[in-house]
Amino acid sequence: MHWVLLANGPLDLAPHIRTLIASADRVVGVDGGSRHLAPLSIRPHLAVGDMDSIPGDLLASYRDAGVEMDLHPPKKDATDLELALELALERGATRISILGGTGGRLDHTLGNLFLLSRCLPVGIPACVMDEGQCVHLTDQPLTLTGSVGDTLSLLPATAEVHGVTLSGLEYPLHDATLTFGTSWGMSNVFTETTATVTLRSGRLFVFHLFRP
Repeated sequence: MHWVLLANGPLDLAPHIRTLIASADRVVGVDGGSRHLAPLSIRPHLAVGDMDSIPGDLLASYRDAGVEMDLHPPKKDATDLELALELALERGATRISILGGTGGRLDHTLGNLFLLSRCLPVGIPACVMDEGQCVHLTDQPLTLTGSVGDTLSLLPATAEVHGVTLSGLEYPLHDATLTFGTSWGMSNVFTETTATVTLRSGRLFVFHLFRP
């Protein structure tokens, strides 16, 4: 079951973003992230958060329509997005896409990317996506479908990532070790429509940047 979580960061409703939302089994408005759904005339299956940033008239319309609310106090030990992610995992999500999680405050962007680590122990594929890129955090082989000329960048999320092997890219790697803080894995290029990333140990951020 594919869950799409809409956070409150900037989001351009590009065609592939609209398609992703339309194809979701569950759409979750994460506090003010629900505003991204208004231009699409879509109501979320669920609204999550302390509701301090959602427009008042939009929240009222959700209440009138009987949209399920998972409400939390403003003073809490987790962000609204983390609460929504945990709820998706509890309710059986088998794939999670986070939209509106990039741009704006850098601390929020980094925090949202690191939330992907919550999905690794249970083996649920998850990504943070916007109109220009899709970001994965993986400790398992990953296959990406894109276009020739797309960009792929790797950033270690652990002290070392061992056994990194790449295919379908301009600069292949074979059984390489990437260390935290290195830029060795930056700005590779798709030479085929499918690229693969495998690793033996560690965790790796994989950035797939779409060709304009």
